[in-house]
Amino acid sequence: MNTWHSIVKYAAIALAILLIIGAIGGIIHIISFLVPGFSSKAVGESKTYEIKNEISILDIDIRAINLEVRTSTDSSIRVESNYKYLTVTEKDNRLIIKDKKVPFYNYQGMAITRLYIPNEKIFDRVDFNSGAGRADLENLQAKSIYMKFGAGQTSMKDIFASENAFIEAGAGQLIIKNSSFHNLDLDMGVGQFDFSGTLLGRNMLKMGVGSSRIDLTGSLDDYTLRIEKGLGDIRVNNNSVKDNTILGKGDHELYFEGGVGSAKINFSE
Repeated sequence: MNTWHSIVKYAAIALAILLIIGAIGGIIHIISFLVPGFSSKAVGESKTYEIKNEISILDIDIRAINLEVRTSTDSSIRVESNYKYLTVTEKDNRLIIKDKKVPFYNYQGMAITRLYIPNEKIFDRVDFNSGAGRADLENLQAKSIYMKFGAGQTSMKDIFASENAFIEAGAGQLIIKNSSFHNLDLDMGVGQFDFSGTLLGRNMLKMGVGSSRIDLTGSLDDYTLRIEKGLGDIRVNNNSVKDNTILGKGDHELYFEGGVGSAKINFSE
């Protein structure tokens, strides 16, 4: 897909998402006044799920409730949630966290699930799929990471993938701090993207509609940077670059495809 086709694609996606969110938001706002308890009937007392098996695969599929991943104070994995329709299942070495009933609204942010993971835990694989809720993830390590976000704000800190990673973002803000990915394939939709950390191996970043800022650990000499511009200014170490620019001759490859919006790529050295 060439640059202009990408621009048209993401501009259309942005418009469609804004229209859908606006319409749904208006309907929900009206219903919340007409139906008492509409926004809280799926929220109850917090429940704790103690994980007994040794887990190597993490499978999370949550549609509209908020999720937090935190570091546990001991060597155990556990889940805490006040959402009544959450299911937590252990199947062999796989931990599956899902919401049984698709919520119509994220209950004004009241429904939340927290996953606690030991500090040194490294998963073989992490699959994460979210809809319209907020995700706040920290200290998550795996050989392979696959993430798909819908509409909402996502914050990640201290995330590590040693073999490969795929991230697809829909609409909203995606912030990744102090993280390291090997062979990252990132596809942004509509919204702001911020990244700080290292990108090892071969990496591909495709921007959609919105600004982006990438702060990489190391110097440009560590990377081979290939840039394809979209509609917006792209700067590398504060220097504006042209379309189809190749910079650096390092071992780590980074292909950056701009969309609609400005982009800044900086190196720490």
